[in-house]
Amino acid sequence: MRKSLIRLPLALVLFSGWLAASPITSLVGQLSQSDYQFYVESLQGFGTRFATTQGNANATNYLADTLDTFGLTVRRDAFQQWGSTIYNVEATLPGLVTPNQIFIIGAHFDSYSDAATTNAPGADDNASGTAAMLEIASVLSQYQFASTIRFIGFNAEEQGLIGSQAYAAAAKARGDTIVGMLNLDMIAYTAGFATQDLEVMGDKWLVDRFIADAAAYVPGLLTEAWYGNYYGSDHYYFHSSEYQGSSSLFGIEDNADDIWGGSNPYYHRTTDTADRLDYDFAYKVTQASAATLADIAGLIPEPPIMLLLLSGLLLAARGRRVH
Repeated sequence: MRKSLIRLPLALVLFSGWLAASPITSLVGQLSQSDYQFYVESLQGFGTRFATTQGNANATNYLADTLDTFGLTVRRDAFQQWGSTIYNVEATLPGLVTPNQIFIIGAHFDSYSDAATTNAPGADDNASGTAAMLEIASVLSQYQFASTIRFIGFNAEEQGLIGSQAYAAAAKARGDTIVGMLNLDMIAYTAGFATQDLEVMGDKWLVDRFIADAAAYVPGLLTEAWYGNYYGSDHYYFHSSEYQGSSSLFGIEDNADDIWGGSNPYYHRTTDTADRLDYDFAYKVTQASAATLADIAGLIPEPPIMLLLLSGLLLAARGRRVH
């Protein structure tokens, strides 16, 4: 007897295509480099974001308003600096399965220069990391995750990690279960070097996961691992050595031929401007960060895809007949 050709149902064909392009691949593809650049330039446009200045207050409102447009629950997190009340900005996407488990992506939005109170554009340090946080929030807010994600703009980092220290202390007091924290600080300067890479520092499991996800979803991004808690940015108080049960990592640009931390000669100067940045590199870092966050927070495939899977398998089973 002759076997007839098996015609796969359209649903199954579509599902097989979805398998080739995983949900995280699809998510990463929705990130916009042009929107990222817009956020950098908008933050630079405040003139200075130095803590306690009007520019800083305007940037605080900008972050809160922008995150609010993504449908997230936004909160201004108050703390004291130099006798003034200033704010971190927190936006929350609740998890559906383990909402008490929290993952954070953060970046400090304040800036510093040799004319800090009047002219501190802070494009690389750290509009670059803040823009990545905003662009990631704009996309991930359209998805559902097993665990809760918080998108945080930290303030007064330049004065000694004041905002993140205050936030971590308050989170401990609340009993928040922070599982992982990704911190992006200076991710957009390369000076045109082809060997530019992203230094990834922090708790080993989280660093290794970031590097694996970067390789899987952004193969053009060079990375280098460093294990331990390195002082100098807002990841510090979320590291396992400072916050029991938590892990953190710090991503920063650097030339792969050098020890980290010295690749941008303009940082903390009035010349740290948006026109000096490498947006292709920053976009790759943003993609890798989004992929890692989606991975560790447990991206839940969209319901239509799951229905497509079930219907496709059922139709395929019914269509297999031998004549």
